[in-house]
Amino acid sequence: MTINPKPDNLLSMKLKLDLHTHCIEATGFAKPDIPLARKIIAIVKARGLDGIAITDHAELGQEFAHQLKEIIDHSFPGEIIIIPGQELRRGLDHMVELFLPGNSTFRFLAHPGSSLNPWADQPDGLHGLEIDNGSYFVDKDKVRQLAQRYDLLLLSNSDAHSLSDIGQYYTEISLEELKARAAR
Repeated sequence: MTINPKPDNLLSMKLKLDLHTHCIEATGFAKPDIPLARKIIAIVKARGLDGIAITDHAELGQEFAHQLKEIIDHSFPGEIIIIPGQELRRGLDHMVELFLPGNSTFRFLAHPGSSLNPWADQPDGLHGLEIDNGSYFVDKDKVRQLAQRYDLLLLSNSDAHSLSDIGQYYTEISLEELKARAAR
């Protein structure tokens, strides 16, 4: 499926997005280029997704995500959506930030309740919680309760550290809804 690149159309479309991937690690720390962009596009499309967020760990930087987005947007317009982002530590928790169009940042707690993330009942600045994650067991009942208590969006993401895991889990959502949540 080729995505209509018109921003007004794209924002309101319900999209299949994997919002938590680690493409630097998944590609063996490769440099973004056209062959790599083709490979990622093929994987994303084979999984039936409209796009991914590239959310490598903050200490690895954001250059990869921004460079790959630029290559795809320029050389393969409308093929898939790339949302640059990062995964960072917030105390013992891991928080993902997605850098959306219009300088808006959507934040969610990654793999909540895992051994890496003891429950922190501090939703300040958060807009969502992962309920499905391909890398960690998540207590879904507890995640649902916390999401309901704080009106947080529930997300399913792969947390892919290999290209074959991209799209194992995904969320169906519009960019408009992500932006609206981020504005709260």
